[in-house]
Amino acid sequence: MVLRTFVYRLRPSRAQHVALMKMLIDQRHLYNAALQERITAWRLNRISISFNDQTRSLTEIRAFDASYGGVAYNVSKWTLKRLDDAMQAFFRRVKRGGSPGFPRFRSASRWSSFGYHQKDGLRIKGDRLLLVGLTGGLRMKMHRPLPGAVLKSAVFSLENGIWRVSLTLDVATATAESNGGSIGIDVGVTHLATTDAGVHYENLRPRSKRARDLARAQRALSRCKRCSNGRRKVKAKLATIHRSIRNHRTTHLHDIANAIVRTASTIFVEDLKIKNMTRSARGSVADPGVNVRQKAGLNRVMADAAPGRLIQMLTYKAESAGGSVIRVDPRNTSTTCSSCGIVDAAQAGPVHYRCRCGLVMHRDKNAAINIRNRGLAATGLLAGPGNAKPSRACSGNAEPLAA
Repeated sequence: MVLRTFVYRLRPSRAQHVALMKMLIDQRHLYNAALQERITAWRLNRISISFNDQTRSLTEIRAFDASYGGVAYNVSKWTLKRLDDAMQAFFRRVKRGGSPGFPRFRSASRWSSFGYHQKDGLRIKGDRLLLVGLTGGLRMKMHRPLPGAVLKSAVFSLENGIWRVSLTLDVATATAESNGGSIGIDVGVTHLATTDAGVHYENLRPRSKRARDLARAQRALSRCKRCSNGRRKVKAKLATIHRSIRNHRTTHLHDIANAIVRTASTIFVEDLKIKNMTRSARGSVADPGVNVRQKAGLNRVMADAAPGRLIQMLTYKAESAGGSVIRVDPRNTSTTCSSCGIVDAAQAGPVHYRCRCGLVMHRDKNAAINIRNRGLAATGLLAGPGNAKPSRACSGNAEPLAA
């Protein structure tokens, strides 16, 4: 069994929209009140309020407050759990010695969702959601059917006047939908993904294509007077552009992940540290960085391509299809010859990898072959050249391979 999330657009009536807005506002007030309770208890008496303490208090509050007693218990419990998660994350950052960032009170502009901690109080009937405290069924736009699975939780979100629901279900793992076998995947920015068979998947660069629209909207926003109606309209337009970019990117990543999962049941990818790869090169006043503008541009391109999200999608889609994704050591996969195993960065050109042994191949395909060989060797199925200890020199007798 695996947990899968299905997102649907909601089509509430006017009365249902008002009821959902009230639930959203009430849960924001509960979050702020619970945070204030924790702060006050610690400042005055050095008492630490836990999640269990606040859920017990919630039972008492529901007895006399219709705002919380009239909705499902799991709605308010979800809000308290969200605060508890924020507090736990704060303490983890403190222990690591980083910048902790204490949880903040939420204004209306910083609170756009509420949810069900568990399924109690929520039921699906056809294309309708039945909620405690909401009259009538809430209609969903069923762009794809829901699988017959166990509903675990739900999150309702509001963005630019559009309501959506994210339903988390416990779905049974299917038998492998692919043709079996294994495949190595090299991710990048020139091509978003390349297989060991030489198949390239395009990087659409959705943000770069809308860069002019973004710049115009951002300049218009900077010229608007704060709290004016004009600023509100321009801000909504800017949010619409960002949402369009995000949706375009997400759809493309889903398409690529689905195509790869259908190709093989075992997928080998690099164990990339995306956060480290996109870290700023600015440095400090005492130790300024070098090539800061070039690194900033590369970081934008990486964020636009989103290779980390692609690997994440591959992981859960492969598990749902009965396959698996195995991450391998990414060191020297792009500078190793997949034919003879030598490691030489000078042989990796901008497009092709040209080895002294005679290998001529697209550098991304060469890296994907190394990733697959290294993954097979790690699983005990193969010890290929790309995973072998590199020799001091190439033999020069290998037959050239076409790109």
